[in-house]
Amino acid sequence: MSWHTLRQGFAEVCETFLHLLAPRCCCICGQGLEETVGLHRFVCRPCWDNLPLAPPPEKLYNELIDQFPGDELALSGAAALFGLREGTPPMRLIYALKYRRCWELGSELGRVLGTVLPKLLPYQLDVLIPVPIHPARRRERGYNQAEVIAAGISDTTGIPLYRNALRRRIATASQTQLTAEQRRLNVAGAFAGSAQAAAMRSANLLLVDDVITTGSTLNSCAEALLSLGAQRVFAVAIARAL
Repeated sequence: MSWHTLRQGFAEVCETFLHLLAPRCCCICGQGLEETVGLHRFVCRPCWDNLPLAPPPEKLYNELIDQFPGDELALSGAAALFGLREGTPPMRLIYALKYRRCWELGSELGRVLGTVLPKLLPYQLDVLIPVPIHPARRRERGYNQAEVIAAGISDTTGIPLYRNALRRRIATASQTQLTAEQRRLNVAGAFAGSAQAAAMRSANLLLVDDVITTGSTLNSCAEALLSLGAQRVFAVAIARAL
């Protein structure tokens, strides 16, 4: 049994114990939740049903093209489930996943994403690749949110998940307050291939992340993967930041 499996098992036991002490609340509106399994142990049905949808994949991809001068966009397509604005209640869904240790929420969201993936990106997708975080950030958070989302997608679609195909070799500064140009410079050269990368030559790859903002991080990952021999690289996320 791997350390990753042991750690997640321990987290599940702790989570169950904490739920006995403090009942779950919706991560968006704060109302108490009755359900104990599935997506709705994290978000109530009314909040889920009212989440605003992301722009269609074609529109989202055209927006990315407009943000990258010349032929700098390395992605061949992109899609997201929801269109969320920073600081609004719906964005609490992402905050819970990233900052409140709700890693199982990522798995549930990944499963939802997996069910609609063939409609969002109707291409032959050979491998799932989560956008990596720096080891220091992973130790601090306890998990990589993109990885748990990708695991949920893999569970639903059967597409193989390569957890370690990319590594983040530079601990970049937070992108939250940066302009689009600053974001591109911040992540330039931040990613490199690992030993798994050789198995992805001539493959169509799907990068997975929690949020697409300017696309700079995803594009930097795509550049690294194309340099390693990937045929095409697509991207998918839970949310498009508006």
